[in-house]
Amino acid sequence: MSLPNNTVALTDIIASAKNFIKFIQSKLKLLGLLIVLGGVLGLAYYFITSPKYQATATFIVEEKSSSSGLAGMAGQLGFDISSLTGGNAGLFDGDNILEIIKSRNIVESVLLSKIDVADSANNKTLADLYYETSGLKNKLAGKSNELTNLNFSNIKKGAAHTITQDSVLYIMIEKINKENLNVQRTNKKGSIISISTNSTNPQFSKLFSERLLNETSEMYVKIKVGNLSSNITRLQNKADSLQALLNKTSYQSAALNTFDANEAYKSSAVPEEMSQRDKLVLNTLYAEVVKNVEILRISLINQKPIIQVLDLPKFPLINQQKSFLFIELIAIFAGLVIGLLYLLLAYTGNNKS
Repeated sequence: MSLPNNTVALTDIIASAKNFIKFIQSKLKLLGLLIVLGGVLGLAYYFITSPKYQATATFIVEEKSSSSGLAGMAGQLGFDISSLTGGNAGLFDGDNILEIIKSRNIVESVLLSKIDVADSANNKTLADLYYETSGLKNKLAGKSNELTNLNFSNIKKGAAHTITQDSVLYIMIEKINKENLNVQRTNKKGSIISISTNSTNPQFSKLFSERLLNETSEMYVKIKVGNLSSNITRLQNKADSLQALLNKTSYQSAALNTFDANEAYKSSAVPEEMSQRDKLVLNTLYAEVVKNVEILRISLINQKPIIQVLDLPKFPLINQQKSFLFIELIAIFAGLVIGLLYLLLAYTGNNKS
C-alpha cells in the first residue's frame, strides 16, 4: 500500500535535514562572515550610542482640600469662606499635574536656572549644559555663528530672550519632553508621582529632576495658596482700617460724655448717642472681619505642606546603557539567525530548481 501524496515520511525529513547540514557546512565561510558582520554592527552600535544616566524624584500630591472641615465649621458659625479660599484645589487633581510638570513655563524656568547657585563666577545654566551635552549644539552649530556661540548665561529672570534663544529653548523643551523626561504615577490609583530624567550627563539628570520638582511645588503653592494669602492681606487691611475708626470713635465718645447735662438742654446728648451707635456698629464689623481673618489664617496653615517629597536622586547615578557583552551577544546571535535563514532560503530555492 503506497503512502498518500500529501504525507511526508520521517526518513525524508531526516534526509532533508542531513542535506541541509551538508549545505551549511559548504557555506560556513558565508555564515561566519554574517556572524562577524553582526558582531561588528553590535560594536559600532555600542560606541555610537551615548550613555544614559537616570535620575528619579518621587513625591505625593495632596489632592484633597484640607480646608473642607474648616469650611464646614465656619458654615456653622455663619461664615462662607469658599469664595475667599479660591477654587484652585482641583487644578492639580487627576492627571493635570502630569501635564503641568511638562509645561513650557516650568521646564524653561528650570533650564534657565544656574548650575551652581553658590558660585557667582559661573553663570552657566542647565540650558547651556544640555545644549552642549545632548548633541544639539553639534547639530545646529554649522547653520550660523550665532548658534555656534549661543549661550543662556546672560538671561535674567523675567527678561526678554532673543529670537534665537527663544527658538532653541523651544527645541530643547520639545526634545526633553520627547526623549529625556518621563513623568508618571507609580500606579494608576495612587497619588505617588515620579519624575525621571535620562541624559548623557549625570549632573544634568540629577539637577533637572530635583529642580523640576521644586518648581512644580512652588507653582502649586502660588496657585493654591496665593489667592488665599491675598484675601488674608485684604481683610487684614480692612480690619486695621476699622480698628483705626473704632479708636477714633472711642475718643470722640469720651469727649462728648456729659454726666451733668442740664434738663433744658437734652439735645446736647444727641451727638454722644450717635457716637455710641457708630462705635457699636464699628465694633460689630471689626469683630466679624477679625473672625474671618483668623479662619483664613487657619485654612492657610492647614493647606501646607502641599507636596511631600519621598525620594530625591543621589550620586552616583546608574548608567542605563546596555553592557558591551550583552550588545555583542545579541548582535552575534542576530547575525547567526539571519545567516541560517538566508541559507535555508537558498537551500529550498536550489531544491525547487
